[in-house]
This record gives sequence, structure tokens and C-alpha cells, in this order.
Amino acid sequence: MSRSHGMPSRPLAIAGGARRFAEPVYVTRPRIPDETVLLPILQGVLRSRWLTNDGEMVLRLEGLLRQRLGVGACASFCNGTVALLAALRALELEGEVITTPFTFPATVHAIEWMGLTPVFCDIDPSTFNLDVDAAAALVEARTAALLPVHVYGNPCDVVGLQRLASQRGLRLLYDAAHAFGVEVGGAPIGSWGDLSVFSFHATKLFHTAEGGAVTAASDRLLGRLRSLRNFGFVDEETVRGVGINGKMSELHAAVGIAVLDLVDEEIARRGALVQRYRERLAGVEGLAFQRLAPGVVANHGYFVIAVDEARFGLGRDGVHRALRAENIVCRKYFHPLCSDNEAYRHLPSAAPERLPNAHRVAAQVLCLPLHGELGLDTVDAIVDTVLEVQANAPALRRLLA
Repeated sequence: MSRSHGMPSRPLAIAGGARRFAEPVYVTRPRIPDETVLLPILQGVLRSRWLTNDGEMVLRLEGLLRQRLGVGACASFCNGTVALLAALRALELEGEVITTPFTFPATVHAIEWMGLTPVFCDIDPSTFNLDVDAAAALVEARTAALLPVHVYGNPCDVVGLQRLASQRGLRLLYDAAHAFGVEVGGAPIGSWGDLSVFSFHATKLFHTAEGGAVTAASDRLLGRLRSLRNFGFVDEETVRGVGINGKMSELHAAVGIAVLDLVDEEIARRGALVQRYRERLAGVEGLAFQRLAPGVVANHGYFVIAVDEARFGLGRDGVHRALRAENIVCRKYFHPLCSDNEAYRHLPSAAPERLPNAHRVAAQVLCLPLHGELGLDTVDAIVDTVLEVQANAPALRRLLA
């Protein structure tokens, strides 16, 4: 039964009432280190005058990340997209790469940018991740690799994907942009597959303001990755092959070093907020949560609901508009699908009838605000607003028609 039953009536902002929040409650906010911690690190960088080109801070951060992520190798980059480009290049791929349409555009853009052909695969409707059986059916002679995404930090079927890659002779590269610190099957997320790519953008759980990294269980490709991010140099005078400028700066690494100490606290705070969201929204008619992989140590990077219009009484887009009017800045991640982009919609694999689950999920998902600076009272107010929206669904349908 809907939890909206019996809630006190309040004129919603979208219908002319006062906003629930005077200031925007953003879907996320970057964790900022205390100035007394960050400034001395930055001052050391400035005094050294070594601002880029693999200085002390970058090397220090990479070492700390290897420890924190439990991986054998970690190469930092200026951002996650360039890290993904370098990872694809390091694997020396040609042909087609099977990936998901339900992701941030950078995943697919990187495949196209490298002269490879993205092949869109449908997703599991409950985990929102790449469907392994559907991927297996798409493997052809030109298939070179699989590029799944751990959507919202929820691990893919890493065992099933590894089995598929091994059986069919494919490289396996993970987009782990959302999955910092996640573990599955008793192993760190960045140790699965050939390579994993992380984003350290300011919107992420761990950030360097802008940055990214490629990780692996072993250091076999580490030298190749470091050469690729530095114009192909292997020493001061030798350029071996093609490279780009993908290096992380010392200033960004300094931010990351300071932020890294805050990550465990941030995860704990978010975990408490996610628990409150789940407790209060469980059983609400027409709302569903992403099904999490078993045996996961989660990072609580996102909190997502899926809105079933027929059962909730109002569609996702209507809920989105109503919450935005209340200054609740929720986001429709990931809508529209990458396969709907004009650059890719001509591909046979982009046909909507081949991606029914992805289209349905993209039309239903809504990311609610989640970051460590939110209080439980704010989460309660957001939940109250969601329930009020449902209670007023008939009137809102008429208003938004």
C-alpha cells in the first residue's frame, strides 16, 4: 500500500505552493578538505615549482590509490575520459566493442573516438548492468572487447563476464567511474578484467576536482599506460609509438591526497542516508530500487528510484518536474540512452526494439540527492515530498498534461 495514504495536505510548489527548500538541494556535492589540511600540501607543490610531469604528488597519490583500491597497478590521468581512451589504446583493439547504452556518453564516445565500433547490448532490468547472455549473443568475428559499466557503482556480473571473455577470446575493460572503493566476490572492483577505469571528477565520491585512473590486478600494462599519457615517451629522449597529453597535474593530485582521507567517512555518512531512504520508501506503490549484486561492499555513490507510472500514479518526468519545483535537484541518469544520440542511432544495435530493458529503465530512473553533507532530516523531507507528489498524482497529471 502506498505510504502516501493519510499524509497531511500541502500545496506543492509546482501547483503554486511554497517550495519545500529555500535553497537547492543538489543531487551531489564534492567533499572539500579542511583548509588546514589542503593548503600545506598545495603550498609544498607551489614551493617546489613542479606542477606537472609525474611529480611527487602524482606518484604519492598513485601509491595511496593502489593501497586503497587493492590493485597491483594504478596510472592516474587528467580525467576519466582520457583514461578510458588510453585503456582502449593499451589493449590494442580493432573492430567492435560491446557496451551498454545505459551510461554517461563518455563511455561510448571513447569507443568511437578510438576508431572502434560500439555495439549496444541490452541491460538487466533489475541491476541496470550489461546483460551477460545478451552480450554473448552479440559476439561476432569482429568483436574485440567487452566494455561493461558498473552502473551507480553496482558491480556487473564479473564472473559471468570473465567467463564470456575467456571463452570467446575477448578483452574485458570495465568502466568503473561510479565504483570507487567497491568490492565484490571478496575482491576489489578495480582488479577484475584486463583494466578498469575510474573517474575522479568533482561529482564523484572520491575526486581530484578533475582526474581519473586506470587500474589492473597486475602491472603488465602499466608502462604502456604511462607512455600513452605522456606523448609516447618511454624515457627523456625516446618516443615509442603514439601518445597524448593525459597526465594529472600536481595540483589535482594534491587535492586527491587530501580528499582520500575523507572517503571512508563519506561512505559511512552516505550509507546511513541510503538506509533511511530505503526504509521510508520501501513498499511505496510504483517505486523500485536497483537490485544490488550479492556479496558487495558498496560505496553508496548514488541513490536511485525507478518510477512505474501506472502504479505510482505519475510518470518519472512528472515526478522530476514536481521535485525540481521544490528545489530538490534530482537527475534523470541516464536519459536519453546513448543509443539515441544522433551519432549512434544509425547503428543496427541502436534499434529500440533490440534494447527494450534499457529503454524502460531510462524512462523510469531518478537519482535523488545523496552526499555526506545531507542530514537525515533533509532525506526525510525529500521522502515526504515524494509521498506528497504521489498523493497529488491525479491533480498533477492534469496540471502537466
